Formats: sequence, structure tokens, C-alpha cells
Amino acid sequence: MSPQNSLFDNHSAPPILPEGVIYRPKALIGHEKPLTTALKGVLAAAPPSQARTRGGGLTSAAMTNCGRVGWWSDARGYRYQAQRPDTGASWPPIPSEFFAAVREVMAKTPWPAFNPDACLINSYGPGTKMGLHQDRDEKDFSQPILTVCLGDDADFLVGGFSRADKVVSFVVSSGDALIMGGASRMRFHGIRKIYPGTSPISDIAGRYSLTFRKAL
Repeated sequence: MSPQNSLFDNHSAPPILPEGVIYRPKALIGHEKPLTTALKGVLAAAPPSQARTRGGGLTSAAMTNCGRVGWWSDARGYRYQAQRPDTGASWPPIPSEFFAAVREVMAKTPWPAFNPDACLINSYGPGTKMGLHQDRDEKDFSQPILTVCLGDDADFLVGGFSRADKVVSFVVSSGDALIMGGASRMRFHGIRKIYPGTSPISDIAGRYSLTFRKAL
């Protein structure tokens, strides 16, 4: 599939994507306001911060979570945990507005009953990126990963099953959704570049990605 991303003329359409990678541009335009309101509540309850990598550095994007567990990283490695690293309190629950967006996007996919128990929220500012990586800390790889975009445009990368494999790049915008499942569940992917000032949401400066997962 190669849907058009028409926000800017100089942003090319995405290439034909591998089986299991489903890109839905503007799938959640009608949900942006309630999603933004719910997001603000999560961010107030659990403010984003940069996590420490195994190598001792800090992640480029700041992150937080909502759900039964949240993904985190520090010197001990990558994992899901039920407690916030800053306070030891539970992560805030996934808002009902988030679940409504999940149902909307997943209804006509091979995973209509997808019911996430974790949502990783990455916060991207100017110059922020996310290196190529696999989502491999979940227990059941038959479950897909759903990413919902809010705010600024970004270059999204989809690679192969090795970090050295060739990647394809396309621009994702606010209200877009991207699913990686089935044969492509374990593909490397990342964010190469943020386009500051392109957010159509007045309450959002920068970019937020809401990444829904079945972790447990």
C-alpha cells in the first residue's frame, strides 16, 4: 500500500510497505482533541523524562507511560515495570479516549480485538530522534504494536530484521496511525527527524507518539 501524505508538497508519499506494516494517514483526525486532553492528564500525572540506556547515555526522546505496566530503561537494561522510576507509584491508567482510538484504528485489521495493557509515550522536540530498534520486551509477539502520532511531522523509518538492513522512510503527521504486526512485528524501526512548527494542534509543540502494546 502507498497512501498519500499530502500536508506538504515536498513530503513524498510513503513507499510500498512490507506485509504487516499498515500505515493509516489521518485515521484519527476526529480524535485529536480528546486524545490531546487525555494526554495532558497523563503527562501531568507522570511527567516525561529521559531514560538511561545500558551504555550509560540518555535517550534522545523523553518518555512516560500509562497502563498496567510501563516500559523503562536504565543500567539494569530494558524492561516493563508496574512502578514509575521517579516515585515508585503506579503508572496512570490508559485513558478511555486512548482505548477509543485503538478500537477505531484496529477494527478492520487482522487484530480487531487488540487490547493493550501498556502505552509508551515518547516526547520529541527539535533535533530529537529515535534510533533503529526492535520492540522485543513483550511476552507475546503475535500481538501488534500500534503507534498514534500527535503534533509535529516526523520521518519514520522501517527497516528489516537486522539493524544493518536497508530502511524505507516516509513522513508521518498528526492523526496518523501505524501498525506493525504479523510478519513485520519484529522489524527495526525508528524516527530520523522531527519537523518543528508543523503541529496542527495549538496545545502541542513538538511531537508525541503513543505506542500501544500488549506487554504482559
